Amino acid sequence: MGYLRSQARADRAGPWPGGRRPARLLLAAAVAWLAWPAAVSLAAQSLYDKPARVQHLPLPADPQNPQAKAVLSCFYFRHFMVKQVDLGELGAEQLSILPIEAGHQVPGCLRDNAADEKVVSPDDWSGYFDGVRGNYVFFSAEDGWNDGLGFAVFTAADAKKVFEDVAKKWRSISLTPSGIAMRYERVYGAKCSLEADKAGCWRQIEQDTGLRGTAPDCAAAYEAEKKRTPTMIQAVIDDPTVIDYEAAASIGPGGSKIAPVTGKAIACRPSV
Repeated sequence: MGYLRSQARADRAGPWPGGRRPARLLLAAAVAWLAWPAAVSLAAQSLYDKPARVQHLPLPADPQNPQAKAVLSCFYFRHFMVKQVDLGELGAEQLSILPIEAGHQVPGCLRDNAADEKVVSPDDWSGYFDGVRGNYVFFSAEDGWNDGLGFAVFTAADAKKVFEDVAKKWRSISLTPSGIAMRYERVYGAKCSLEADKAGCWRQIEQDTGLRGTAPDCAAAYEAEKKRTPTMIQAVIDDPTVIDYEAAASIGPGGSKIAPVTGKAIACRPSV
């Protein structure tokens, strides 16, 4: 189940012709998430608020999967608790947010859900808890995508997703008078290939991202992929282009927005 949810998100983050990932890349994708280092997370913990308390409680093992280590984790903050149920598969079984009202007893770390517990819909996200900044809860994806890691931002009050993207390196996460601001190296999946149509595709990328200037040179990256799969040259040429660039994003009462910082791409390559 975790892999299928991850595949669906990868397709949304990096569209393929016909909405499906090319068959020649499925094995590479599987190897990519298996090799994704555990130390790579959405951002350094210093970017987040420190929880008041953290509990990790072992859960009964699944008889059909005894090797998996099931863990219930609870992260306590001033006004709410974030709960993660991890059954040892790819992606948490449940992510939820439980309010902590002033003057009321702090909720216990329990597998059963409380009446006022807000469970994150698996259709919205199924990765892992990553951190909290103010009243915003950050979740990371269960696996990597094109050298980046997907993340989502939810409001603690109603467990509503207000932002989703893919980051490679994080610069900052800071609160603003009206919301939150983020700086990171973004991994953007284009809907076209710079190798197949450099001029036309770059115009589309400029329109979608706000990047400007000369299109980045992806020839070397595409050539390396052609050599790796010499029997599928045309498929490589048609692979949508992935671009890394410095981005600034913000969330506020009017919604969210994202824009390039310098207007120039850092790197580009065919999507895998």
